[in-house]
Amino acid sequence: MVIFLGTLFTACARTEAKPENGQVMLQGIVYEDVNSNGVRDEREKGLARVRVSNGRDVIMTDVRGRWHLPAGPDDTIFVIKPRNWISPLDENGLPKFFYVHNPEGSPDGLKYAGVEPTPEDPGPINFPLHRHPESSPFSVILLGDPQSRNLKEVDYLARDVIEPLVGSDAVFGVGLGDLVFDDLNVLPAHNMVVGQTGIPWFNVHGNHDMNFLAEGDAHSDETWQRLYGPPTYSYDWGTAHFIVIDDVVYDGNNSYHGEFTEDVLTFIEADLKEIGKETLVVLFMHIPLSGVRNADALLRLLADRPNVLAITAHYHMQKHEFIDFPEDTGRKEPLHHLINGTACGSWWKGEPDEYGVPHAMMQCGAPNGSMLLNITDFDYSLRFVPAKMDPAQQMHIFLPGSIPAGDATGTEVVANIWAGSSKSAVRMRVDGGDWVPMTRDERPDPYYEMAVMAESMNSNPQALTMSKPRQSPHIWVAPLPAGLETGGHIVEVETTDMFGQIDRGKRIFRITG
Repeated sequence: MVIFLGTLFTACARTEAKPENGQVMLQGIVYEDVNSNGVRDEREKGLARVRVSNGRDVIMTDVRGRWHLPAGPDDTIFVIKPRNWISPLDENGLPKFFYVHNPEGSPDGLKYAGVEPTPEDPGPINFPLHRHPESSPFSVILLGDPQSRNLKEVDYLARDVIEPLVGSDAVFGVGLGDLVFDDLNVLPAHNMVVGQTGIPWFNVHGNHDMNFLAEGDAHSDETWQRLYGPPTYSYDWGTAHFIVIDDVVYDGNNSYHGEFTEDVLTFIEADLKEIGKETLVVLFMHIPLSGVRNADALLRLLADRPNVLAITAHYHMQKHEFIDFPEDTGRKEPLHHLINGTACGSWWKGEPDEYGVPHAMMQCGAPNGSMLLNITDFDYSLRFVPAKMDPAQQMHIFLPGSIPAGDATGTEVVANIWAGSSKSAVRMRVDGGDWVPMTRDERPDPYYEMAVMAESMNSNPQALTMSKPRQSPHIWVAPLPAGLETGGHIVEVETTDMFGQIDRGKRIFRITG
C-alpha cells in the first residue's frame, strides 16, 4: 500500500513527507460532502489544494483531493479548514476535522477516558467538508478560563456569561484553555452549555484540561484528543488565518511548564509557508508568552509578518502587552499580545449576587466576562463584554461618595478601564468643566481590595477564598480640582482606546461642610 501511494501522489511530491521509524503511511481524500451524510458517495468530488497535517508536516491534496502523511503512535491527522469551507460540527458546535492514530490506545486504569486503540492500517481516511460562505467583517467570541470545577460552576458559566451570548452575531467562538478545573468529567457538560450559542467552537488546550493522573506529557492530552482533536492546529476563516497552539508541557506529578515543543514549532513554520505575508495571523494559546520558556522561537517565525495578534489567558486578569521581537530579526514594531480576561473571573469566588452567582471580579478589578475580536480584512479590534452588566459599561470609577470640604482638593479619582492599555488616552472633568488628562498608574483596584477585606471580616482567616489583590495594569488617576463648593458634583471619565473606541463613565459625589 505504501509503495502504491508513493506512486499515486507524485503530484504532491514537493510537499511529500516520508515515514520514519515507528511510523506508517496514512492516506485518504478530502471531499465535498454534498448530502452531509459523512460518507463519500460516488459522485462527491475530492477537493484540490486543501491542506492536511499530522501536527508536523503540512501537505496539500492533489487535484483529486488525495493526501498521504506519515503518522506515528498518538499522532492526530487533521484538515486545515480552508476559507469558505467547514468540517461537520457535532451537536455542541465542535468541528469534526481530525483522526487520532493510536494503535495501542490510552493506558488502562486512567480515571479519565482517553482514546480507544485504532487499527495499524485504518485504510482510507476521508475528511468531509461543506461549503460555508465567509465574508469580512466578522466577529469572534473569546472565552478565557471558564474553569468550572463541577456542575454547579458550569451553571454559573451558563447564567453569567453564555446566556447573554446566545444570538450573538459572532461567527465562531474560541475557548482559550482551562475549560474545566482538573476534573475532565465536567468537559461534556461544559461543551453542552457553550454549544447553546449555536456557533462553532474551537478550543485551546490548558493546563487544567490535562489528565494529571497520566505518567507524562504523551498521555496527558489524550482525553482532549478524543473530544477536541489535536492540541495544535490551524484554520482559515474569512480574511484571517488562525493558529491554535499548545504551549503547556506536562512534567508529571501535577506539574507543568510553558514551552513550544519541536513538533509545535515545526508545524507552525510549515503552516505559515502557504499563508500570504500580509494576511492577519491570529495566535491562540493558553499560557502567556512571558510564561513560555522558548517564546523567542515563536517570535522568530512571526517577525516578517506585519499583521499578527497573539491572544492568551491563564493569569485571571486582563492585560494588553506589546512584546519586542528578538533584536536580530530586525523587527521594530512589537507584537500585540492580549492576556484575555477570564469567564470565571477569580475562579468563581466572591460574594454571590441575588441569583446566587459569585461576583467573580478578577484580581485586576475587571469583572469576569468575554471578549469580542472584530476582524475587517487584515485589521482587527477588540471589545470587552462584561458579565452581569450593560456591554456599554467599560469602566468603574472609585471616589468616596461623601468628601469633607477640607479633604476635597487633591482627592484622587481612580478609574479602572477594564480593557485599557498603555495606548489608551484617558481624561476626566468635573461638572462639565475642562477636560484634564489622567495618568496610568499600576496599583491594586480599590473595589477588589474592599471585597477581599469584607470577606476577611466575615470568614475564618484560614478559609479565605479570594486571592490577594494584584497590581492592575489598567488604572488611571487624577486629583479633584481645587475650589469645589459644598453640594453635589459629578465626575466624568472618557477613554479612547488603541482602536479609536470611545467610552465614558460617571460618578456622583458630594462635598460636605
